[in-house]
Amino acid sequence: MDNKGIKEKFAKLFDDPNRETFKIALNNLTGEYDDLEFKEQEIDEHILAKHILGIANTSGGVICLGIKESDDGLIPIGINNSSDSTDLKKKLSKYLPYNLDYEVHPIDYDDKELWGDVRNKSFKIITVEYTPEYIPFMPMKDHVDYKRTDIFCRKNSSTNRCEYDDLQNILNKRVSASQNILNINKELNELELLMKRTSLQYKLYYSINNPDFLNIISQFKEKKIKRIEKGLGIEDYDEN
Repeated sequence: MDNKGIKEKFAKLFDDPNRETFKIALNNLTGEYDDLEFKEQEIDEHILAKHILGIANTSGGVICLGIKESDDGLIPIGINNSSDSTDLKKKLSKYLPYNLDYEVHPIDYDDKELWGDVRNKSFKIITVEYTPEYIPFMPMKDHVDYKRTDIFCRKNSSTNRCEYDDLQNILNKRVSASQNILNINKELNELELLMKRTSLQYKLYYSINNPDFLNIISQFKEKKIKRIEKGLGIEDYDEN
């Protein structure tokens, strides 16, 4: 299955981590991928930070704590002695840059039968946003396992130090994202100009002097909005 198909399987979990979306994701997923990591229990924050950095530098994704991988698939064993999520973020902040966007979500199940094999178990979901305009992210401090100058990425469902080609790929993505931001700003400035030309004041003027030109400006405005939506990746966005 391609990466797009995998993302679709946990898209709802990423957008809205809760008991229902987590249970659905477990039923549809079979193992780790570059944007999806499973850990049986909570791990040392410096190691967890490394995985967050790797995912943030690659494409964003999700880390699930409390899941065991086996030949038969994913086994939700739950976390023993789960720590407070706020405290975990505080510990992670020692290693992660301030502009790396991630959240820690506790998922706790009660004893209702509908939860099946996750009844009375606790998990943590860490969602990591993809912000290519800021990559590469690097550790904020040295540790015995890595240096502040190390850059991590996800390859073959694991977190590794970047090699030359990996780093080039990251830098190319940053350049592309930065250029896209410049283009979007230019498009917005042009849209603002078109919006002024379709204001009530101009509509009254054009309706009398040049109604055809008003129609052309209105068409330009609609096309410009579509270009901006495409640039932002929201042309097919549906709130429902």
